[in-house]
Amino acid sequence: MKLNLIFLIFFSLSLSSRGQKKDIIKEIYSVEELKQDFNVLRTSLEEGHPGLYLFKSKTQMDSIFEATSSSITHQMTNREFMIVLCKVVSQIGDGHLKVVPPKVKLDSLDEGATAIPFRVYYADDKLYVQRNYSTLSDKEFLGAQVVSINGHSTADFIKEFLLIFPSDGNNVTHKYRLLSSSRYFTRYFFMLYGYSETYEAQYISQNETTVKTSKLQGLFFDKLNEIRKERYPEIDAQKPAEFSMSEDKSSAYLRITTFDKGEFKKHKMDYEKFLKKSFEELDANHISNLILDVRDNGGGTDEYGKILFSYFINHDFDYYKSLRMNKESFNFFQYTNRPDMKAPKGMLIANSEGTFDNIQHPNAGIQHPSMPTFTGNIYALINGWCFSTTSEFLSLLQFHTKAIFIGEESGGNYYGNCSGPTPDFTLPNSKIRIEIPLMNYRMAVKDYQYTDRGIIPNYTVLPTAMDKINNVDLELEFTNKLIKK
Repeated sequence: MKLNLIFLIFFSLSLSSRGQKKDIIKEIYSVEELKQDFNVLRTSLEEGHPGLYLFKSKTQMDSIFEATSSSITHQMTNREFMIVLCKVVSQIGDGHLKVVPPKVKLDSLDEGATAIPFRVYYADDKLYVQRNYSTLSDKEFLGAQVVSINGHSTADFIKEFLLIFPSDGNNVTHKYRLLSSSRYFTRYFFMLYGYSETYEAQYISQNETTVKTSKLQGLFFDKLNEIRKERYPEIDAQKPAEFSMSEDKSSAYLRITTFDKGEFKKHKMDYEKFLKKSFEELDANHISNLILDVRDNGGGTDEYGKILFSYFINHDFDYYKSLRMNKESFNFFQYTNRPDMKAPKGMLIANSEGTFDNIQHPNAGIQHPSMPTFTGNIYALINGWCFSTTSEFLSLLQFHTKAIFIGEESGGNYYGNCSGPTPDFTLPNSKIRIEIPLMNYRMAVKDYQYTDRGIIPNYTVLPTAMDKINNVDLELEFTNKLIKK
C-alpha cells in the first residue's frame, strides 16, 4: 500500500536499512547470536506492530514466540534462520509484514543469473508453466505441469511456501497468486533451497503423461524482462485503466489494474479525470450494468481506492473506521539509520485505548460522494491478487452496495490491514531485514461473517492454466452470460 504525501516524506528513505556500509554476512551463527536476533524481532513486533493480536490472542502469540526461542538450540546458516523467522511472522496474519534477506544476499539474487526462466500458474494444487522465458519450445513447455525443480517436488515447495509467505488473516489466494511473480517465485525458492543459477526442471507436457527433464539456465532479471517484452508484448501495452461500452449499451466494462499513482503518471493518464469521464459516459448512456474488473490489482495509492468508491454512493460516508499506530516513536528504530525519528507534529493524537490516531490522512474522517453516482448493477471481477488498497475498496463496495462478486476470494482482509509507514530494519547479527507496518487500517464496515478472510465471491470462477495461456477470459465470459440472463 502506498502512502499519502506526509508519510512518504517522513518514512520512506529515512527508515531504510542501516547506512550504506556493507554488512558482514557469516556462514554460521551461534545459538547466542540467533537468540539475540530473535529477541530483537519479538520486542520490535510487540512494540511496533499494531495488529499483532488481531488474529491470535496475546497468549497464543507469546506461546509461539517462546516455543520458537526454545527451539533455537543449534547453530544455523543465515538462510535456515530466515525460514524460522518467516514461519513465526506468517502466523501473525499480516500480508504486508515480511522477512527480507540481508542486502548483500538479496543483491546477489537480484543481480545474478538466478531468475527461474518461466512463470508459473497455480491451479488444483499444482504449478503449470504460464509463460516461457527459457530455450525450450512453447509447444514443449507452455501449459506443462512442473513436477520438480532441482530435485525438490513442487508439491513440497507449495507446502513450505504456504508456511513462510505472509497473508492477511487466513487468506490463501493471495499466496497462490503471488507465485506467478517471477521475483517472488525465485526469492522464495532461494529462501527454501538456496542460491542457484541453473534449474533442472521435471515436467509433464500438455496432453502427455511422460515426465521429462531439462536443465534450464537461470536469467538475469533484466534479460527476463527483455524476453517477456519480446514474447508477450501485450503485457507492456496494457494501460493501468480502461473503459468501454457494449455495442447495444446494455453494459460497460471498467478495468483498474493498479491504484499506483506512479503507473498512471508513467502512462500519462490522469486517474481522477479518467474516472469522472467514465462515470459521465455511464450516466449519459443510461448504462444499467457495469462490469468492474479489479483482478490482478495489488493496490497502490490509498486515496485512489476511496475516489473510485465515491462514485458508487450518493451520500457522505466513512471510509476508514480508524487509522492507528501504537506509538509516536519506537525504540526499535535504533536498528534503522534514523533512531530518533518521530511522527510529524499534529499527525497523531492520543486515543482512549492508549494508542494514537492518524488525523491527517486524506481518507480519514467524513468523505463525500463523487458525481454522477452509478446506481445500476455492479459485477465485480476479483482474484487473489486483489490486495491492500484494492481490498479496502472492495470491502466498502460490498458493505454499501449490492455488487455481485465473481472470480476467487480476494487477497486481503475484509476488515482492514496493517500497512502505511513500514520501516525496514536490520537484525544486529544475521543482518536479516524485517518490514514492520506501523499503521492499522480499520475499514468502516461491519457484520461480515468471515473475519479473517477476503471477499468470498458470489460466483466462484477459476480459469485453468490453458485458459490463461490462450487468453480465455473465463470470468468475463461468465459475467456477460449472467448479464444476458
